[in-house]
Amino acid sequence: MRQPLLKWVYTIMHLRKDSTGFVYLDSAIDSALLEEFEMLTRRPESLLGKLDNAGLPAIYDAIKPDEFLDFVDFLVFHTQNLGGQAAPYLDGLDRVLQASGSAWTVGQRDGHAALEKRVPEGVVTAVDETVANAGEAGSLLAEAWRAVFGRSPDPEDAYEKAIKAVEEAGAHVVSPKNEKATLGTMIRDMKAQKSWSLDLPTDGASVPVEMADALWAAQESRHGGNGYRKPTHAEAEAAVMLAVPLVQWFTSGAIKRRS
Repeated sequence: MRQPLLKWVYTIMHLRKDSTGFVYLDSAIDSALLEEFEMLTRRPESLLGKLDNAGLPAIYDAIKPDEFLDFVDFLVFHTQNLGGQAAPYLDGLDRVLQASGSAWTVGQRDGHAALEKRVPEGVVTAVDETVANAGEAGSLLAEAWRAVFGRSPDPEDAYEKAIKAVEEAGAHVVSPKNEKATLGTMIRDMKAQKSWSLDLPTDGASVPVEMADALWAAQESRHGGNGYRKPTHAEAEAAVMLAVPLVQWFTSGAIKRRS
C-alpha cells in the first residue's frame, strides 16, 4: 500500500483552490498543510525539513504508521473541504485502501469524510472465535475472510467460500440425508419444514432462513450465460459478514429443529 498511498498524499498536497472555487494541481507542495497538521497534533518536531530535502517518502519513513494514518485522515478532511470536486480524490483513496486489503476505508464521522475501520475490532474477535470453533466450516470461513479483507482481495472466491462455509456448517443439520446438499437446497428444506428455532427471546426462526436466502440469491457469479456477473468487493464483504453468524449458529446449535 505504501507507494499508491504516497502517490495519493502527494497529489492532495499539490491541490489548490482558486478564488472562483476551481480546484487545480499546483507545481509546489502545500507545506502549510503539513504545518497545520503538526499544530493540530502538537508534534514536537517538525517534518518540514524532511519534506524540503527528500519529499514524502522521507516523511513516511520518519514517523510511525499510526501517525501517518492520522496525517492521511487529516488530508481526507481537508480534501472534503474542497467541495464538489473532492469526490474523485476520496474515491481514489478508498480504491487504494480496498485493493491493498487495508483495514481502513473512507467513511463519515460527524458528517465529515474520515478514515474509519472497515471492520470493527469486536467483529474481528467474533470471527476469530467462530473460525476456531467451527471445524472445516471455520477453515472455509477463514479463507473467505482472507479473500475479501486480505492483501490480495478476490471477491468472487470470498463469496464462494462464504457460501461453502455455511453449507459445511449446516448441511448435516438441515438435510442429513442429502449428501449433495447446497445452500439452495438447505433453504428450500428449511422453508418446507417450518420447524426451526433460533435461540432468541422472541420467535426468530425466520431470521437465519432470510439471511441464508439473501446470501444465496445474490450470488450472480454462479449463473452461466447472460446471468453471470462477478460480485463487487462490497458484495463479497456483505456475503462474508452474513456467513459469520450463520456458521456460528449452526455449529453451536443455536439453530435447531423444534421438538
